[in-house]
Amino acid sequence: MSDQEASGHAASGRRVHWLELFFDLVMVVYIGQIAHRMHGAPSWLDALAFFVLLAAAWWAWVNATLTMNLFGARVTPTVWVAVTVAMAAIGLMAAAVPEAFGDRAAAFAVGNAVIRLIWMLPWLIKRRTTGTPWWRPVLYNVVPATLWLVSIAVPPPWRFVLWGAAVAIEILLLSGIERRSVWLRRMLDIDHALERVGLLVVIVFGESVLSIIGELTDHWTASSAATAGLAFLAVVLLAWLFFVRATASVERGLHQLESRGRIAGLRDAVMYLPFFLIAGVVLFAAGLGTAVADAEHHLPLPSALCLAGGVSLYFATSTAESLRYGAPWRNVVLWGPAGVVLPWLVVPLSAVASAMAVVGASALIIALMVALGAINGRLMAARAAAAAGGTVTRDG
Repeated sequence: MSDQEASGHAASGRRVHWLELFFDLVMVVYIGQIAHRMHGAPSWLDALAFFVLLAAAWWAWVNATLTMNLFGARVTPTVWVAVTVAMAAIGLMAAAVPEAFGDRAAAFAVGNAVIRLIWMLPWLIKRRTTGTPWWRPVLYNVVPATLWLVSIAVPPPWRFVLWGAAVAIEILLLSGIERRSVWLRRMLDIDHALERVGLLVVIVFGESVLSIIGELTDHWTASSAATAGLAFLAVVLLAWLFFVRATASVERGLHQLESRGRIAGLRDAVMYLPFFLIAGVVLFAAGLGTAVADAEHHLPLPSALCLAGGVSLYFATSTAESLRYGAPWRNVVLWGPAGVVLPWLVVPLSAVASAMAVVGASALIIALMVALGAINGRLMAARAAAAAGGTVTRDG
């Protein structure tokens, strides 16, 4: 038994291991594969497939993050084997993505089954330390894995129903994470989990830049170069908002919830809300890539919807995070509704202006949100100073 397990407390604030970053790189390769499906003029079925494929891999990443958070303070041979097999499984899923609903459905299902089974091992090996009965990891891991494997022999559309049921089981079982285990509440390392999420988002933003550069490489014109510059600016501004504003707010809120002995906030911060934030960033990047490729012409409506929907989803998630972690509505009312609504202005613009102009408008909207965020920060600081002054006066 390690010192960490003997003490019964998490190694608070430990850093992410390079092996976890390696796993995240494979995860982002997968995300890049499903993002490619949204380039050009995707249909509503393509959009549905995007969210289905992202959800399948997302819960595999959640399993990896939770398991490494609890058992990865010391990278044992068991952890090495689990992460290596999981990376291979994600890689197989990524290779199957282009035909995941067709000829490569079996490979996609096998990858999903393997990655869920491999994360069961640390839970079984440490079940006495954790106090987890053997049937819990079997229910959580074996049942979904079985559904994935059985789906290979089931024709569409019932095959996809089984996929949905497998993911739904994981979501439902993890939704009760706060109530199930005192050990779990004690051992979860919030700082490590937040760093995992933040580093994954960094890599996703990097994949967005790679998409822009890739399209510019294939379409080497002055208008594409200008559009790529505007697209890069938009991505940088969005990333700035996330890392300067959003992460600080979430970290403060989570530590407040931790002080009250609750981990439901961590569940939301790591398992649910980042899914929508990453989906928004990837959709936005897909729209930008299409715009760079065809800068002088009108942006196809589906790509304009990706641009608008991606940014809107990003700000809707940011608003939900702030409110979830205790921020009063007055702290988000200046930027939250604006961030959700304003991006949709580019949709009608795309019918009358070039793709380059639409990307420029998107960058302008995000820049406006940066300004609103800065103003909001000053107002919050002024209110805090006024409240502190009032407290001092009353105490005096």
